[in-house]
Amino acid sequence: MEGKTAKMQLKLESFMLAVLLISWLAILPASACPNDSSDCKDCILRRMKYDCPSCVTALRCMAKCLWAGTSRTKCIKRCDCNDGYPKLSDCKKCMSKCRCSCAM
Repeated sequence: MEGKTAKMQLKLESFMLAVLLISWLAILPASACPNDSSDCKDCILRRMKYDCPSCVTALRCMAKCLWAGTSRTKCIKRCDCNDGYPKLSDCKKCMSKCRCSCAM
């Protein structure tokens, strides 16, 4: 029974990460970004560089892990980036703390 609970929790965490990533991406175009996508990209990069530098590694690592085709289970448990192991909770904290707004 304990294994079943852990599986359900893992599925829930996977779903929550997907929702967070999708909602973050949906917010970006709706923010006060200029029409030129390169300007918006620069704006987002500045935000991550100056306002949320501690989150860049965790978010980039989790994204690389998921987009590389690695199973969600492995990515959620840990993501090996330069011997760092950000977890889903690290990414959640960063997503809520570092919501990007291109209006600076």
